[in-house]
This record gives sequence, structure tokens and C-alpha cells, in this order.
Amino acid sequence: MRLNCSIGIVLAKNFLKDISPIKNGRFKKSIVTKCVRFNSTIVMEEAKPFNEIPSDLILPIIGTIWMSMPLIGRYDSDRQHEMNRDKRQRLGDIIREKLGPIDAVMCFRAEDLQELLRNEGVYPHRIEFSTLKAYRESRKEWFKTAGLLVEQGKEWQDLRIKTQKHLLKPAAIRAYLDSMQDVSRDLTIRILDMRDENKEIPDMLPELYKWSLESVSLVGLDTRLGCLQKDLSPDSDGMQMINSVLTQFECMNKLEAFSGNIPFWKLFPTPTWRRFVKASDIYAKIAFKYINQSLERLKEMGDKDEKKLTLLQAMLAKKDLSVPDAMVFVADMLMAGIETTSHTVGFLLYHLAKNQDKQEKLYEEITKFLPSKDLKITSPIYEEMRYLKACIKESLRLNPVIGGTARTLAKDAVLSGYKVPAGTMIFVPYEEIFVDEKYFKSPFKYLPERWLNKEERPHPYSFIPFGFGPRSCIGRRLAELEMSCFLADVIRNFKVEYHYADIGIYSRMVNTPDKPLRFRFIER
Repeated sequence: MRLNCSIGIVLAKNFLKDISPIKNGRFKKSIVTKCVRFNSTIVMEEAKPFNEIPSDLILPIIGTIWMSMPLIGRYDSDRQHEMNRDKRQRLGDIIREKLGPIDAVMCFRAEDLQELLRNEGVYPHRIEFSTLKAYRESRKEWFKTAGLLVEQGKEWQDLRIKTQKHLLKPAAIRAYLDSMQDVSRDLTIRILDMRDENKEIPDMLPELYKWSLESVSLVGLDTRLGCLQKDLSPDSDGMQMINSVLTQFECMNKLEAFSGNIPFWKLFPTPTWRRFVKASDIYAKIAFKYINQSLERLKEMGDKDEKKLTLLQAMLAKKDLSVPDAMVFVADMLMAGIETTSHTVGFLLYHLAKNQDKQEKLYEEITKFLPSKDLKITSPIYEEMRYLKACIKESLRLNPVIGGTARTLAKDAVLSGYKVPAGTMIFVPYEEIFVDEKYFKSPFKYLPERWLNKEERPHPYSFIPFGFGPRSCIGRRLAELEMSCFLADVIRNFKVEYHYADIGIYSRMVNTPDKPLRFRFIER
């Protein structure tokens, strides 16, 4: 039956090529769609049952969580990418998991990821951050709305539609190009001051946190927090925000069920939960202080050119969002931007330091468009810096800052030949797909040139570090601009070197370098 339908599709397509253009269109679409649906039904009928998907031992109550538990487990919870690779080698491209009460499946093929994301429904349902939801419900004085990170369904969609035009339109983000470069230049100056006698910085990551928060607060609030000042006090607002966000993410990694943990905090306030709440309170108090200051400035401005408005002010001036929605959105943007962008840039500098030929090629491109160190990137130049963008993409391929994606199936689907029922949580680890030799030649080599070779086109779902579709990262364009400004300024001023053990990752809410970013910065 499947073969007959496949032949039917071919015949239908050949027939449609011969009919007149007037009849093409709706008639063509209806015939092919019906046949494809029929073929899909046959595949679903012939798919192997869900309970035959390979799995490790599923224990009562805790399911497969025991595999990462202390003493009895065989895997380190900080090295989930290693666990995923080992499981794939033992069990295959699709694995059944049971995370306490959650029925889950882990897939390792771009084709399954494509099937998942193309059929995610009108309101894609991803993993719920139950910690954030519970905390915000307990702090109504700050969070009168759950926000984009927490909402699901129609409420999420309405908020997404209203906010994405301010962050996903290239023109809206390019307005910050000049000021972004000012922040990057401040970090370059800091590097000169911080180096030791060997021209090294013991760990660059804390400085990247400061740079990232300074950049994103400038966009969201039109505020320079002063994070890149010399001898910044631990009690400063910037440092308190950074440390509180790092603590929040650390605690969430230990509290969320999807991380393989038993959520005891839902029954009683565990020490980790109390630590999470304390850090969240510190962050919210400071973030909303600056947000309220930005709102006050908006009242004083009156009618102004939209380009002069901050992100928060633009959303309110256009009446796209209510004040509570806008405040929570900006607070989330500040929180999400600190670790993600910083870690991405940290891995990027590492790969360029380990591949001096690629770094030199990047330097040649930068100096071609910016022959003098005091020149700034313009929008036309930004468009032309293709190798710079390729360097960023290749680093994200080797070290995606988000380890994977997850969705709750909106309807029954066939993944790797197995029928997976609606309501199942599907995990797809990026680390495995992005370095699969089925999709990439020499997958473990840092080769930015692969993204400039039009003949080398990988599977469209084999590399989606920012996600796909309506649930994709809303801050993608901002992050890309932020990283590009920083990379251009650092590489045209310094040759970056790394002379220590290879850097891997710790699997957290955001993938983290497992060793200090001990770079040497040599003036050019």
C-alpha cells in the first residue's frame, strides 16, 4: 500500500506538470495534499508501537531518572551531553525516557526534529519552567503577568506577536549598532587593564557577563549600569544582577523535573528552593527599579522619534503591551541575555584561539572593511562581514549554548518508525545532531568556510541553534549583533591565544565552559 501511494504521488505530480497554469494552484495543492495525507496514514498504521521504543530500565515513581542519581546512577548530571551520546550508541536514534510522571522520548535525527517542529500545532507547547511560574505567582507585586518565558497557549501567542516586531525586525535592532560598539570598546579597554605580565586574563567569563548585561540593559532600558568600570563593587546593581541570575539558573538546574530531578520543592521549601527565591527577589527588585526609571523618562519625553526610544518605551509608546507585560518582558530579556550570549562568545574566542588560521582570516576581513581601529561598523558593512558571521555560526554548531529543544506533541506522530502519542514530551539534543557526520563533513573541526560554500548545504533542521518557528529565540538578532560588535573589536585589537587543556561543557540550563577561559590577548 505504501509503495502504491508513493507511485501515485509521482504520477500526480507528473500529471500536474502537464496541465495549464490556470488549472495549476488550488487543484494541484489539493491532489498532492490528499495523497500525502493518505501516505502519512499508511505510515502511522505501519509504525511500531510506542512501548517498543528502546529504553533503559524504568523504575517505579522515578522512571529513568535513576541513571543520573548519585551512587546508583551511571551518568554525571553535569555531563548530560556525554550521557546522550552513550545512550545513542547503546540504544539507537530514538530512546524512551520516563522522568518521574513525564513520558518522554529522546530523538537524535534531524528528520525527527523536522517532523516535530513542523507539527507543533498553533500554540507550540514547550517545557514549562515550573520554578519561574511558582515564584511569579507568589510575587504579584512584581509579576502581574507570567511573561513570555512562562506563558503557554493563546496567552503566550498574543504576547509573542506583540513583542517580536521590536526584536526580530533587522531595522529595529540595527538602531542599536552604534551604541553596542561603544560597550564592546569599553570591554576592549578593560582587557588592556586586566592582563597580567603574560598578557593573560585568568578567566574571561566574569568580564563577559558584565559586557552582556551592559549591552542588553542599554537596549532595553537606555541605561549604562557601569558594569565595565574598574574595581566594580560586589554590591553594585550590575554585579548583584549578574550573581542573582547565575544563582537562579544554577538552582533551576537542580529543581526542574525536566533536568532529571525529583521536584521535592513542590511539597516543602527545600534549601535549593529558598536559595532560588532569594536570588530571584534580588534580581526582580533591581531590574524593576531600572524599568520604573525608564518609564518615568518616557513620561517626560512626550512625543519623540521612535528611534530614540528604548525597547521598553517603544513597546509602550506603540501601545503594543500593557505596562505589566512590558516590564516583565524586559526583565526576562535582561535575565536571559546574561549567560547565553556570554557563554556563546566565550566558546567562540576559544575556537578562534585554537584555530589561528581562521582567526587570521577573520582579522583580514575585519581590517578590509575597518582599516582604522577607530572606525565603526555601519549597517552596509555589517551585511558584508560574511566570514565573521560564519565564525559565529560554526562556534554555535560545535558548542550550542542551549543543549537542545523540547516540545509536547500536539498530535500523534511517527518518529524513527515508532508511533509516539500526543502529549509525549520530545527532547532533541542539539549537541548530537550538530556534529553528526550524516549532516556535516569533518563534524568536529572548526570550519567557518562550510557556511560560505553554497554547494555544501546540510539538512535544514541539522542546525537550528536559536530554535525554529514561533517558539524560536526572540532575542536572536540582538544576540547576533551584540556578538558581532564584540568580535570585530576584539580581533582587530588583539591576537587571542589559549594554551591550556581543551575546554568542554557542563550541562546546565545554559551550557557552560568547564574550565576557565584563560586567554592571552596580544596587541596587534
